[in-house]
Amino acid sequence: MSSQSAEKPSRALIYLDGNATTPLNPSARDAMLPLLGERFGNPSSVHAIGQAARAAVDRAREQCAAALHAQPKELTFTSGGTEAAQLAIAGTVRGLLAAGRARSVKPRVVITAVEHPCVLGACEELEALGVETTRIGVDAAGALDLRALDEALTVPGTLLCSAMAANNETGVLFPLEEIARLCRTRQVLLHTDAVQLAGKARIDVRVLPVDLLSLSAHKLEGPKGVGLLWTRAGIPVRAVQPGGHQERGRRGGTENAAGIVGMGAALELAMREVAHCAARMNELRERLEAALLSLAGVRIIAREGLRGASTTCALFDGCDGQTLLVALDQAGVCVSTGSACSSGSLSPSPVLLAMGFSAQQARSALRFSLWRGNTADEIDSVAKLLPAVLERARRASARQP
Repeated sequence: MSSQSAEKPSRALIYLDGNATTPLNPSARDAMLPLLGERFGNPSSVHAIGQAARAAVDRAREQCAAALHAQPKELTFTSGGTEAAQLAIAGTVRGLLAAGRARSVKPRVVITAVEHPCVLGACEELEALGVETTRIGVDAAGALDLRALDEALTVPGTLLCSAMAANNETGVLFPLEEIARLCRTRQVLLHTDAVQLAGKARIDVRVLPVDLLSLSAHKLEGPKGVGLLWTRAGIPVRAVQPGGHQERGRRGGTENAAGIVGMGAALELAMREVAHCAARMNELRERLEAALLSLAGVRIIAREGLRGASTTCALFDGCDGQTLLVALDQAGVCVSTGSACSSGSLSPSPVLLAMGFSAQQARSALRFSLWRGNTADEIDSVAKLLPAVLERARRASARQP
């Protein structure tokens, strides 16, 4: 398989929004093309064209399993990271309740206060069924309050904890080993949203002490619209999208064969080159942050904490983040104000508010997130144009009511 990087966006843009999505890698695209052409069949069909599609899906499942050091039967393909997390949380809690867990007490789920919106949505769905949610806070560096977590896990009826591996806005890494130890002591299952970890750190489910793990293809140069859930053997996950026998009964609906094949190729490549890519991203991030910190009134969130290699979240005093984003876009630099799943919202980031920042500070934030195709020349170009762009954005922000 080629290790060629995905093609850069057109118009010579500098793309620093890899946490939102990444370009499709040529190796993933090439793997997908037959499934969009002569192997167009439904993988559930018994005729030759259908079985050709089924064989391709099976091979992709084996690719993904090998990349994660898992068994193919432990993987469930979904429409993306959001559905994978919903299946992990809502599906597992429903399965545990059906198995008689928390029969005499109120069932409960524990999550962190900085989880992705998809986790919050899954919990809201469960709350409508009478399942309570406990949110564990973080400090100004994004570090989880482990004492509060331990206390929450002791509450009778606690079935599941969900703690993300790497925060999508700040890059802060959670101590999964310690979280898992606390969960095991209390006999609570642990799910981790590893969407922002894949391709930036090694993932080996044989040693990673979690019970469920969700991923998304388009964050690691795979196609949009496909993800997966890894489930440790023996966990009773019930379908949240019933209606068919697909995916061992855990996810009804015709499989996105082309997307699954693309994910297999992308995940295999990402895990094979993860050490090299993570080292390069870390070097580029340090280069970028040095440029940011040379500017007056700029602060890097959680700079002294443990963060993933790709993510820089910065506060810009005296500047509205949305205004600066537009100014950078006009200069040919693509960044974001936070989670792409919350774009268009005028509300300040719940993640930054949970870390203790004011609404005004949260609105001044921008996220720069690297991907495998970024170069030192791009970072240097951004460093050169930032002072003038920031000055214009600050003047424009000052004129806003």
